[in-house]
Amino acid sequence: MRDRFETERLLLRPLEQRDAAAIHRHCQDGSIARFTAHIPAPYPVLAVELYILSVRAGAGNRNRFAYAVTGKDDDRLVGACGIFKRNAAATHWEIGYWVGPEAQGRGIASEAAAGLVEAARADLAPDRLVAGHFEDNPASGRVLEKLGFAYTGETTRLFSMGRMAYATSRDMALAV
Repeated sequence: MRDRFETERLLLRPLEQRDAAAIHRHCQDGSIARFTAHIPAPYPVLAVELYILSVRAGAGNRNRFAYAVTGKDDDRLVGACGIFKRNAAATHWEIGYWVGPEAQGRGIASEAAAGLVEAARADLAPDRLVAGHFEDNPASGRVLEKLGFAYTGETTRLFSMGRMAYATSRDMALAV
């Protein structure tokens, strides 16, 4: 998968240590962590730095790609997205994304996720992409529907580090 790509308004590039403070700031109130599986609340800067290091160290395994979502003109981090395989035996790729509070409702998540899907189609040639959203986050489902994802009728119980509890995720898929 390519290192960086652009959409109309955004640049998606590898996460860098300089992004840690912005990620911490966006995730400080817990609202983003609540709707993801892997972001804890609180999310200390040191934990963000360690996450970025782990992503960078694992870049060679080619099973997980994480991107900072920034403005194309100002390189200011407004969110993050990625594509990954849940385990080595997985045959399909899963996408995930989040945007900071000030970027929500402006189409940033849709644009970033669409760019990610387009790059995945070109670079990974998957048969199918999957994603999901917690039941209490229908806005994320609407983002996925805009991209052509459809509900599979299945749900998955996922542990959310932001909630410190299990929550039900509605599964979606996109035939590519």
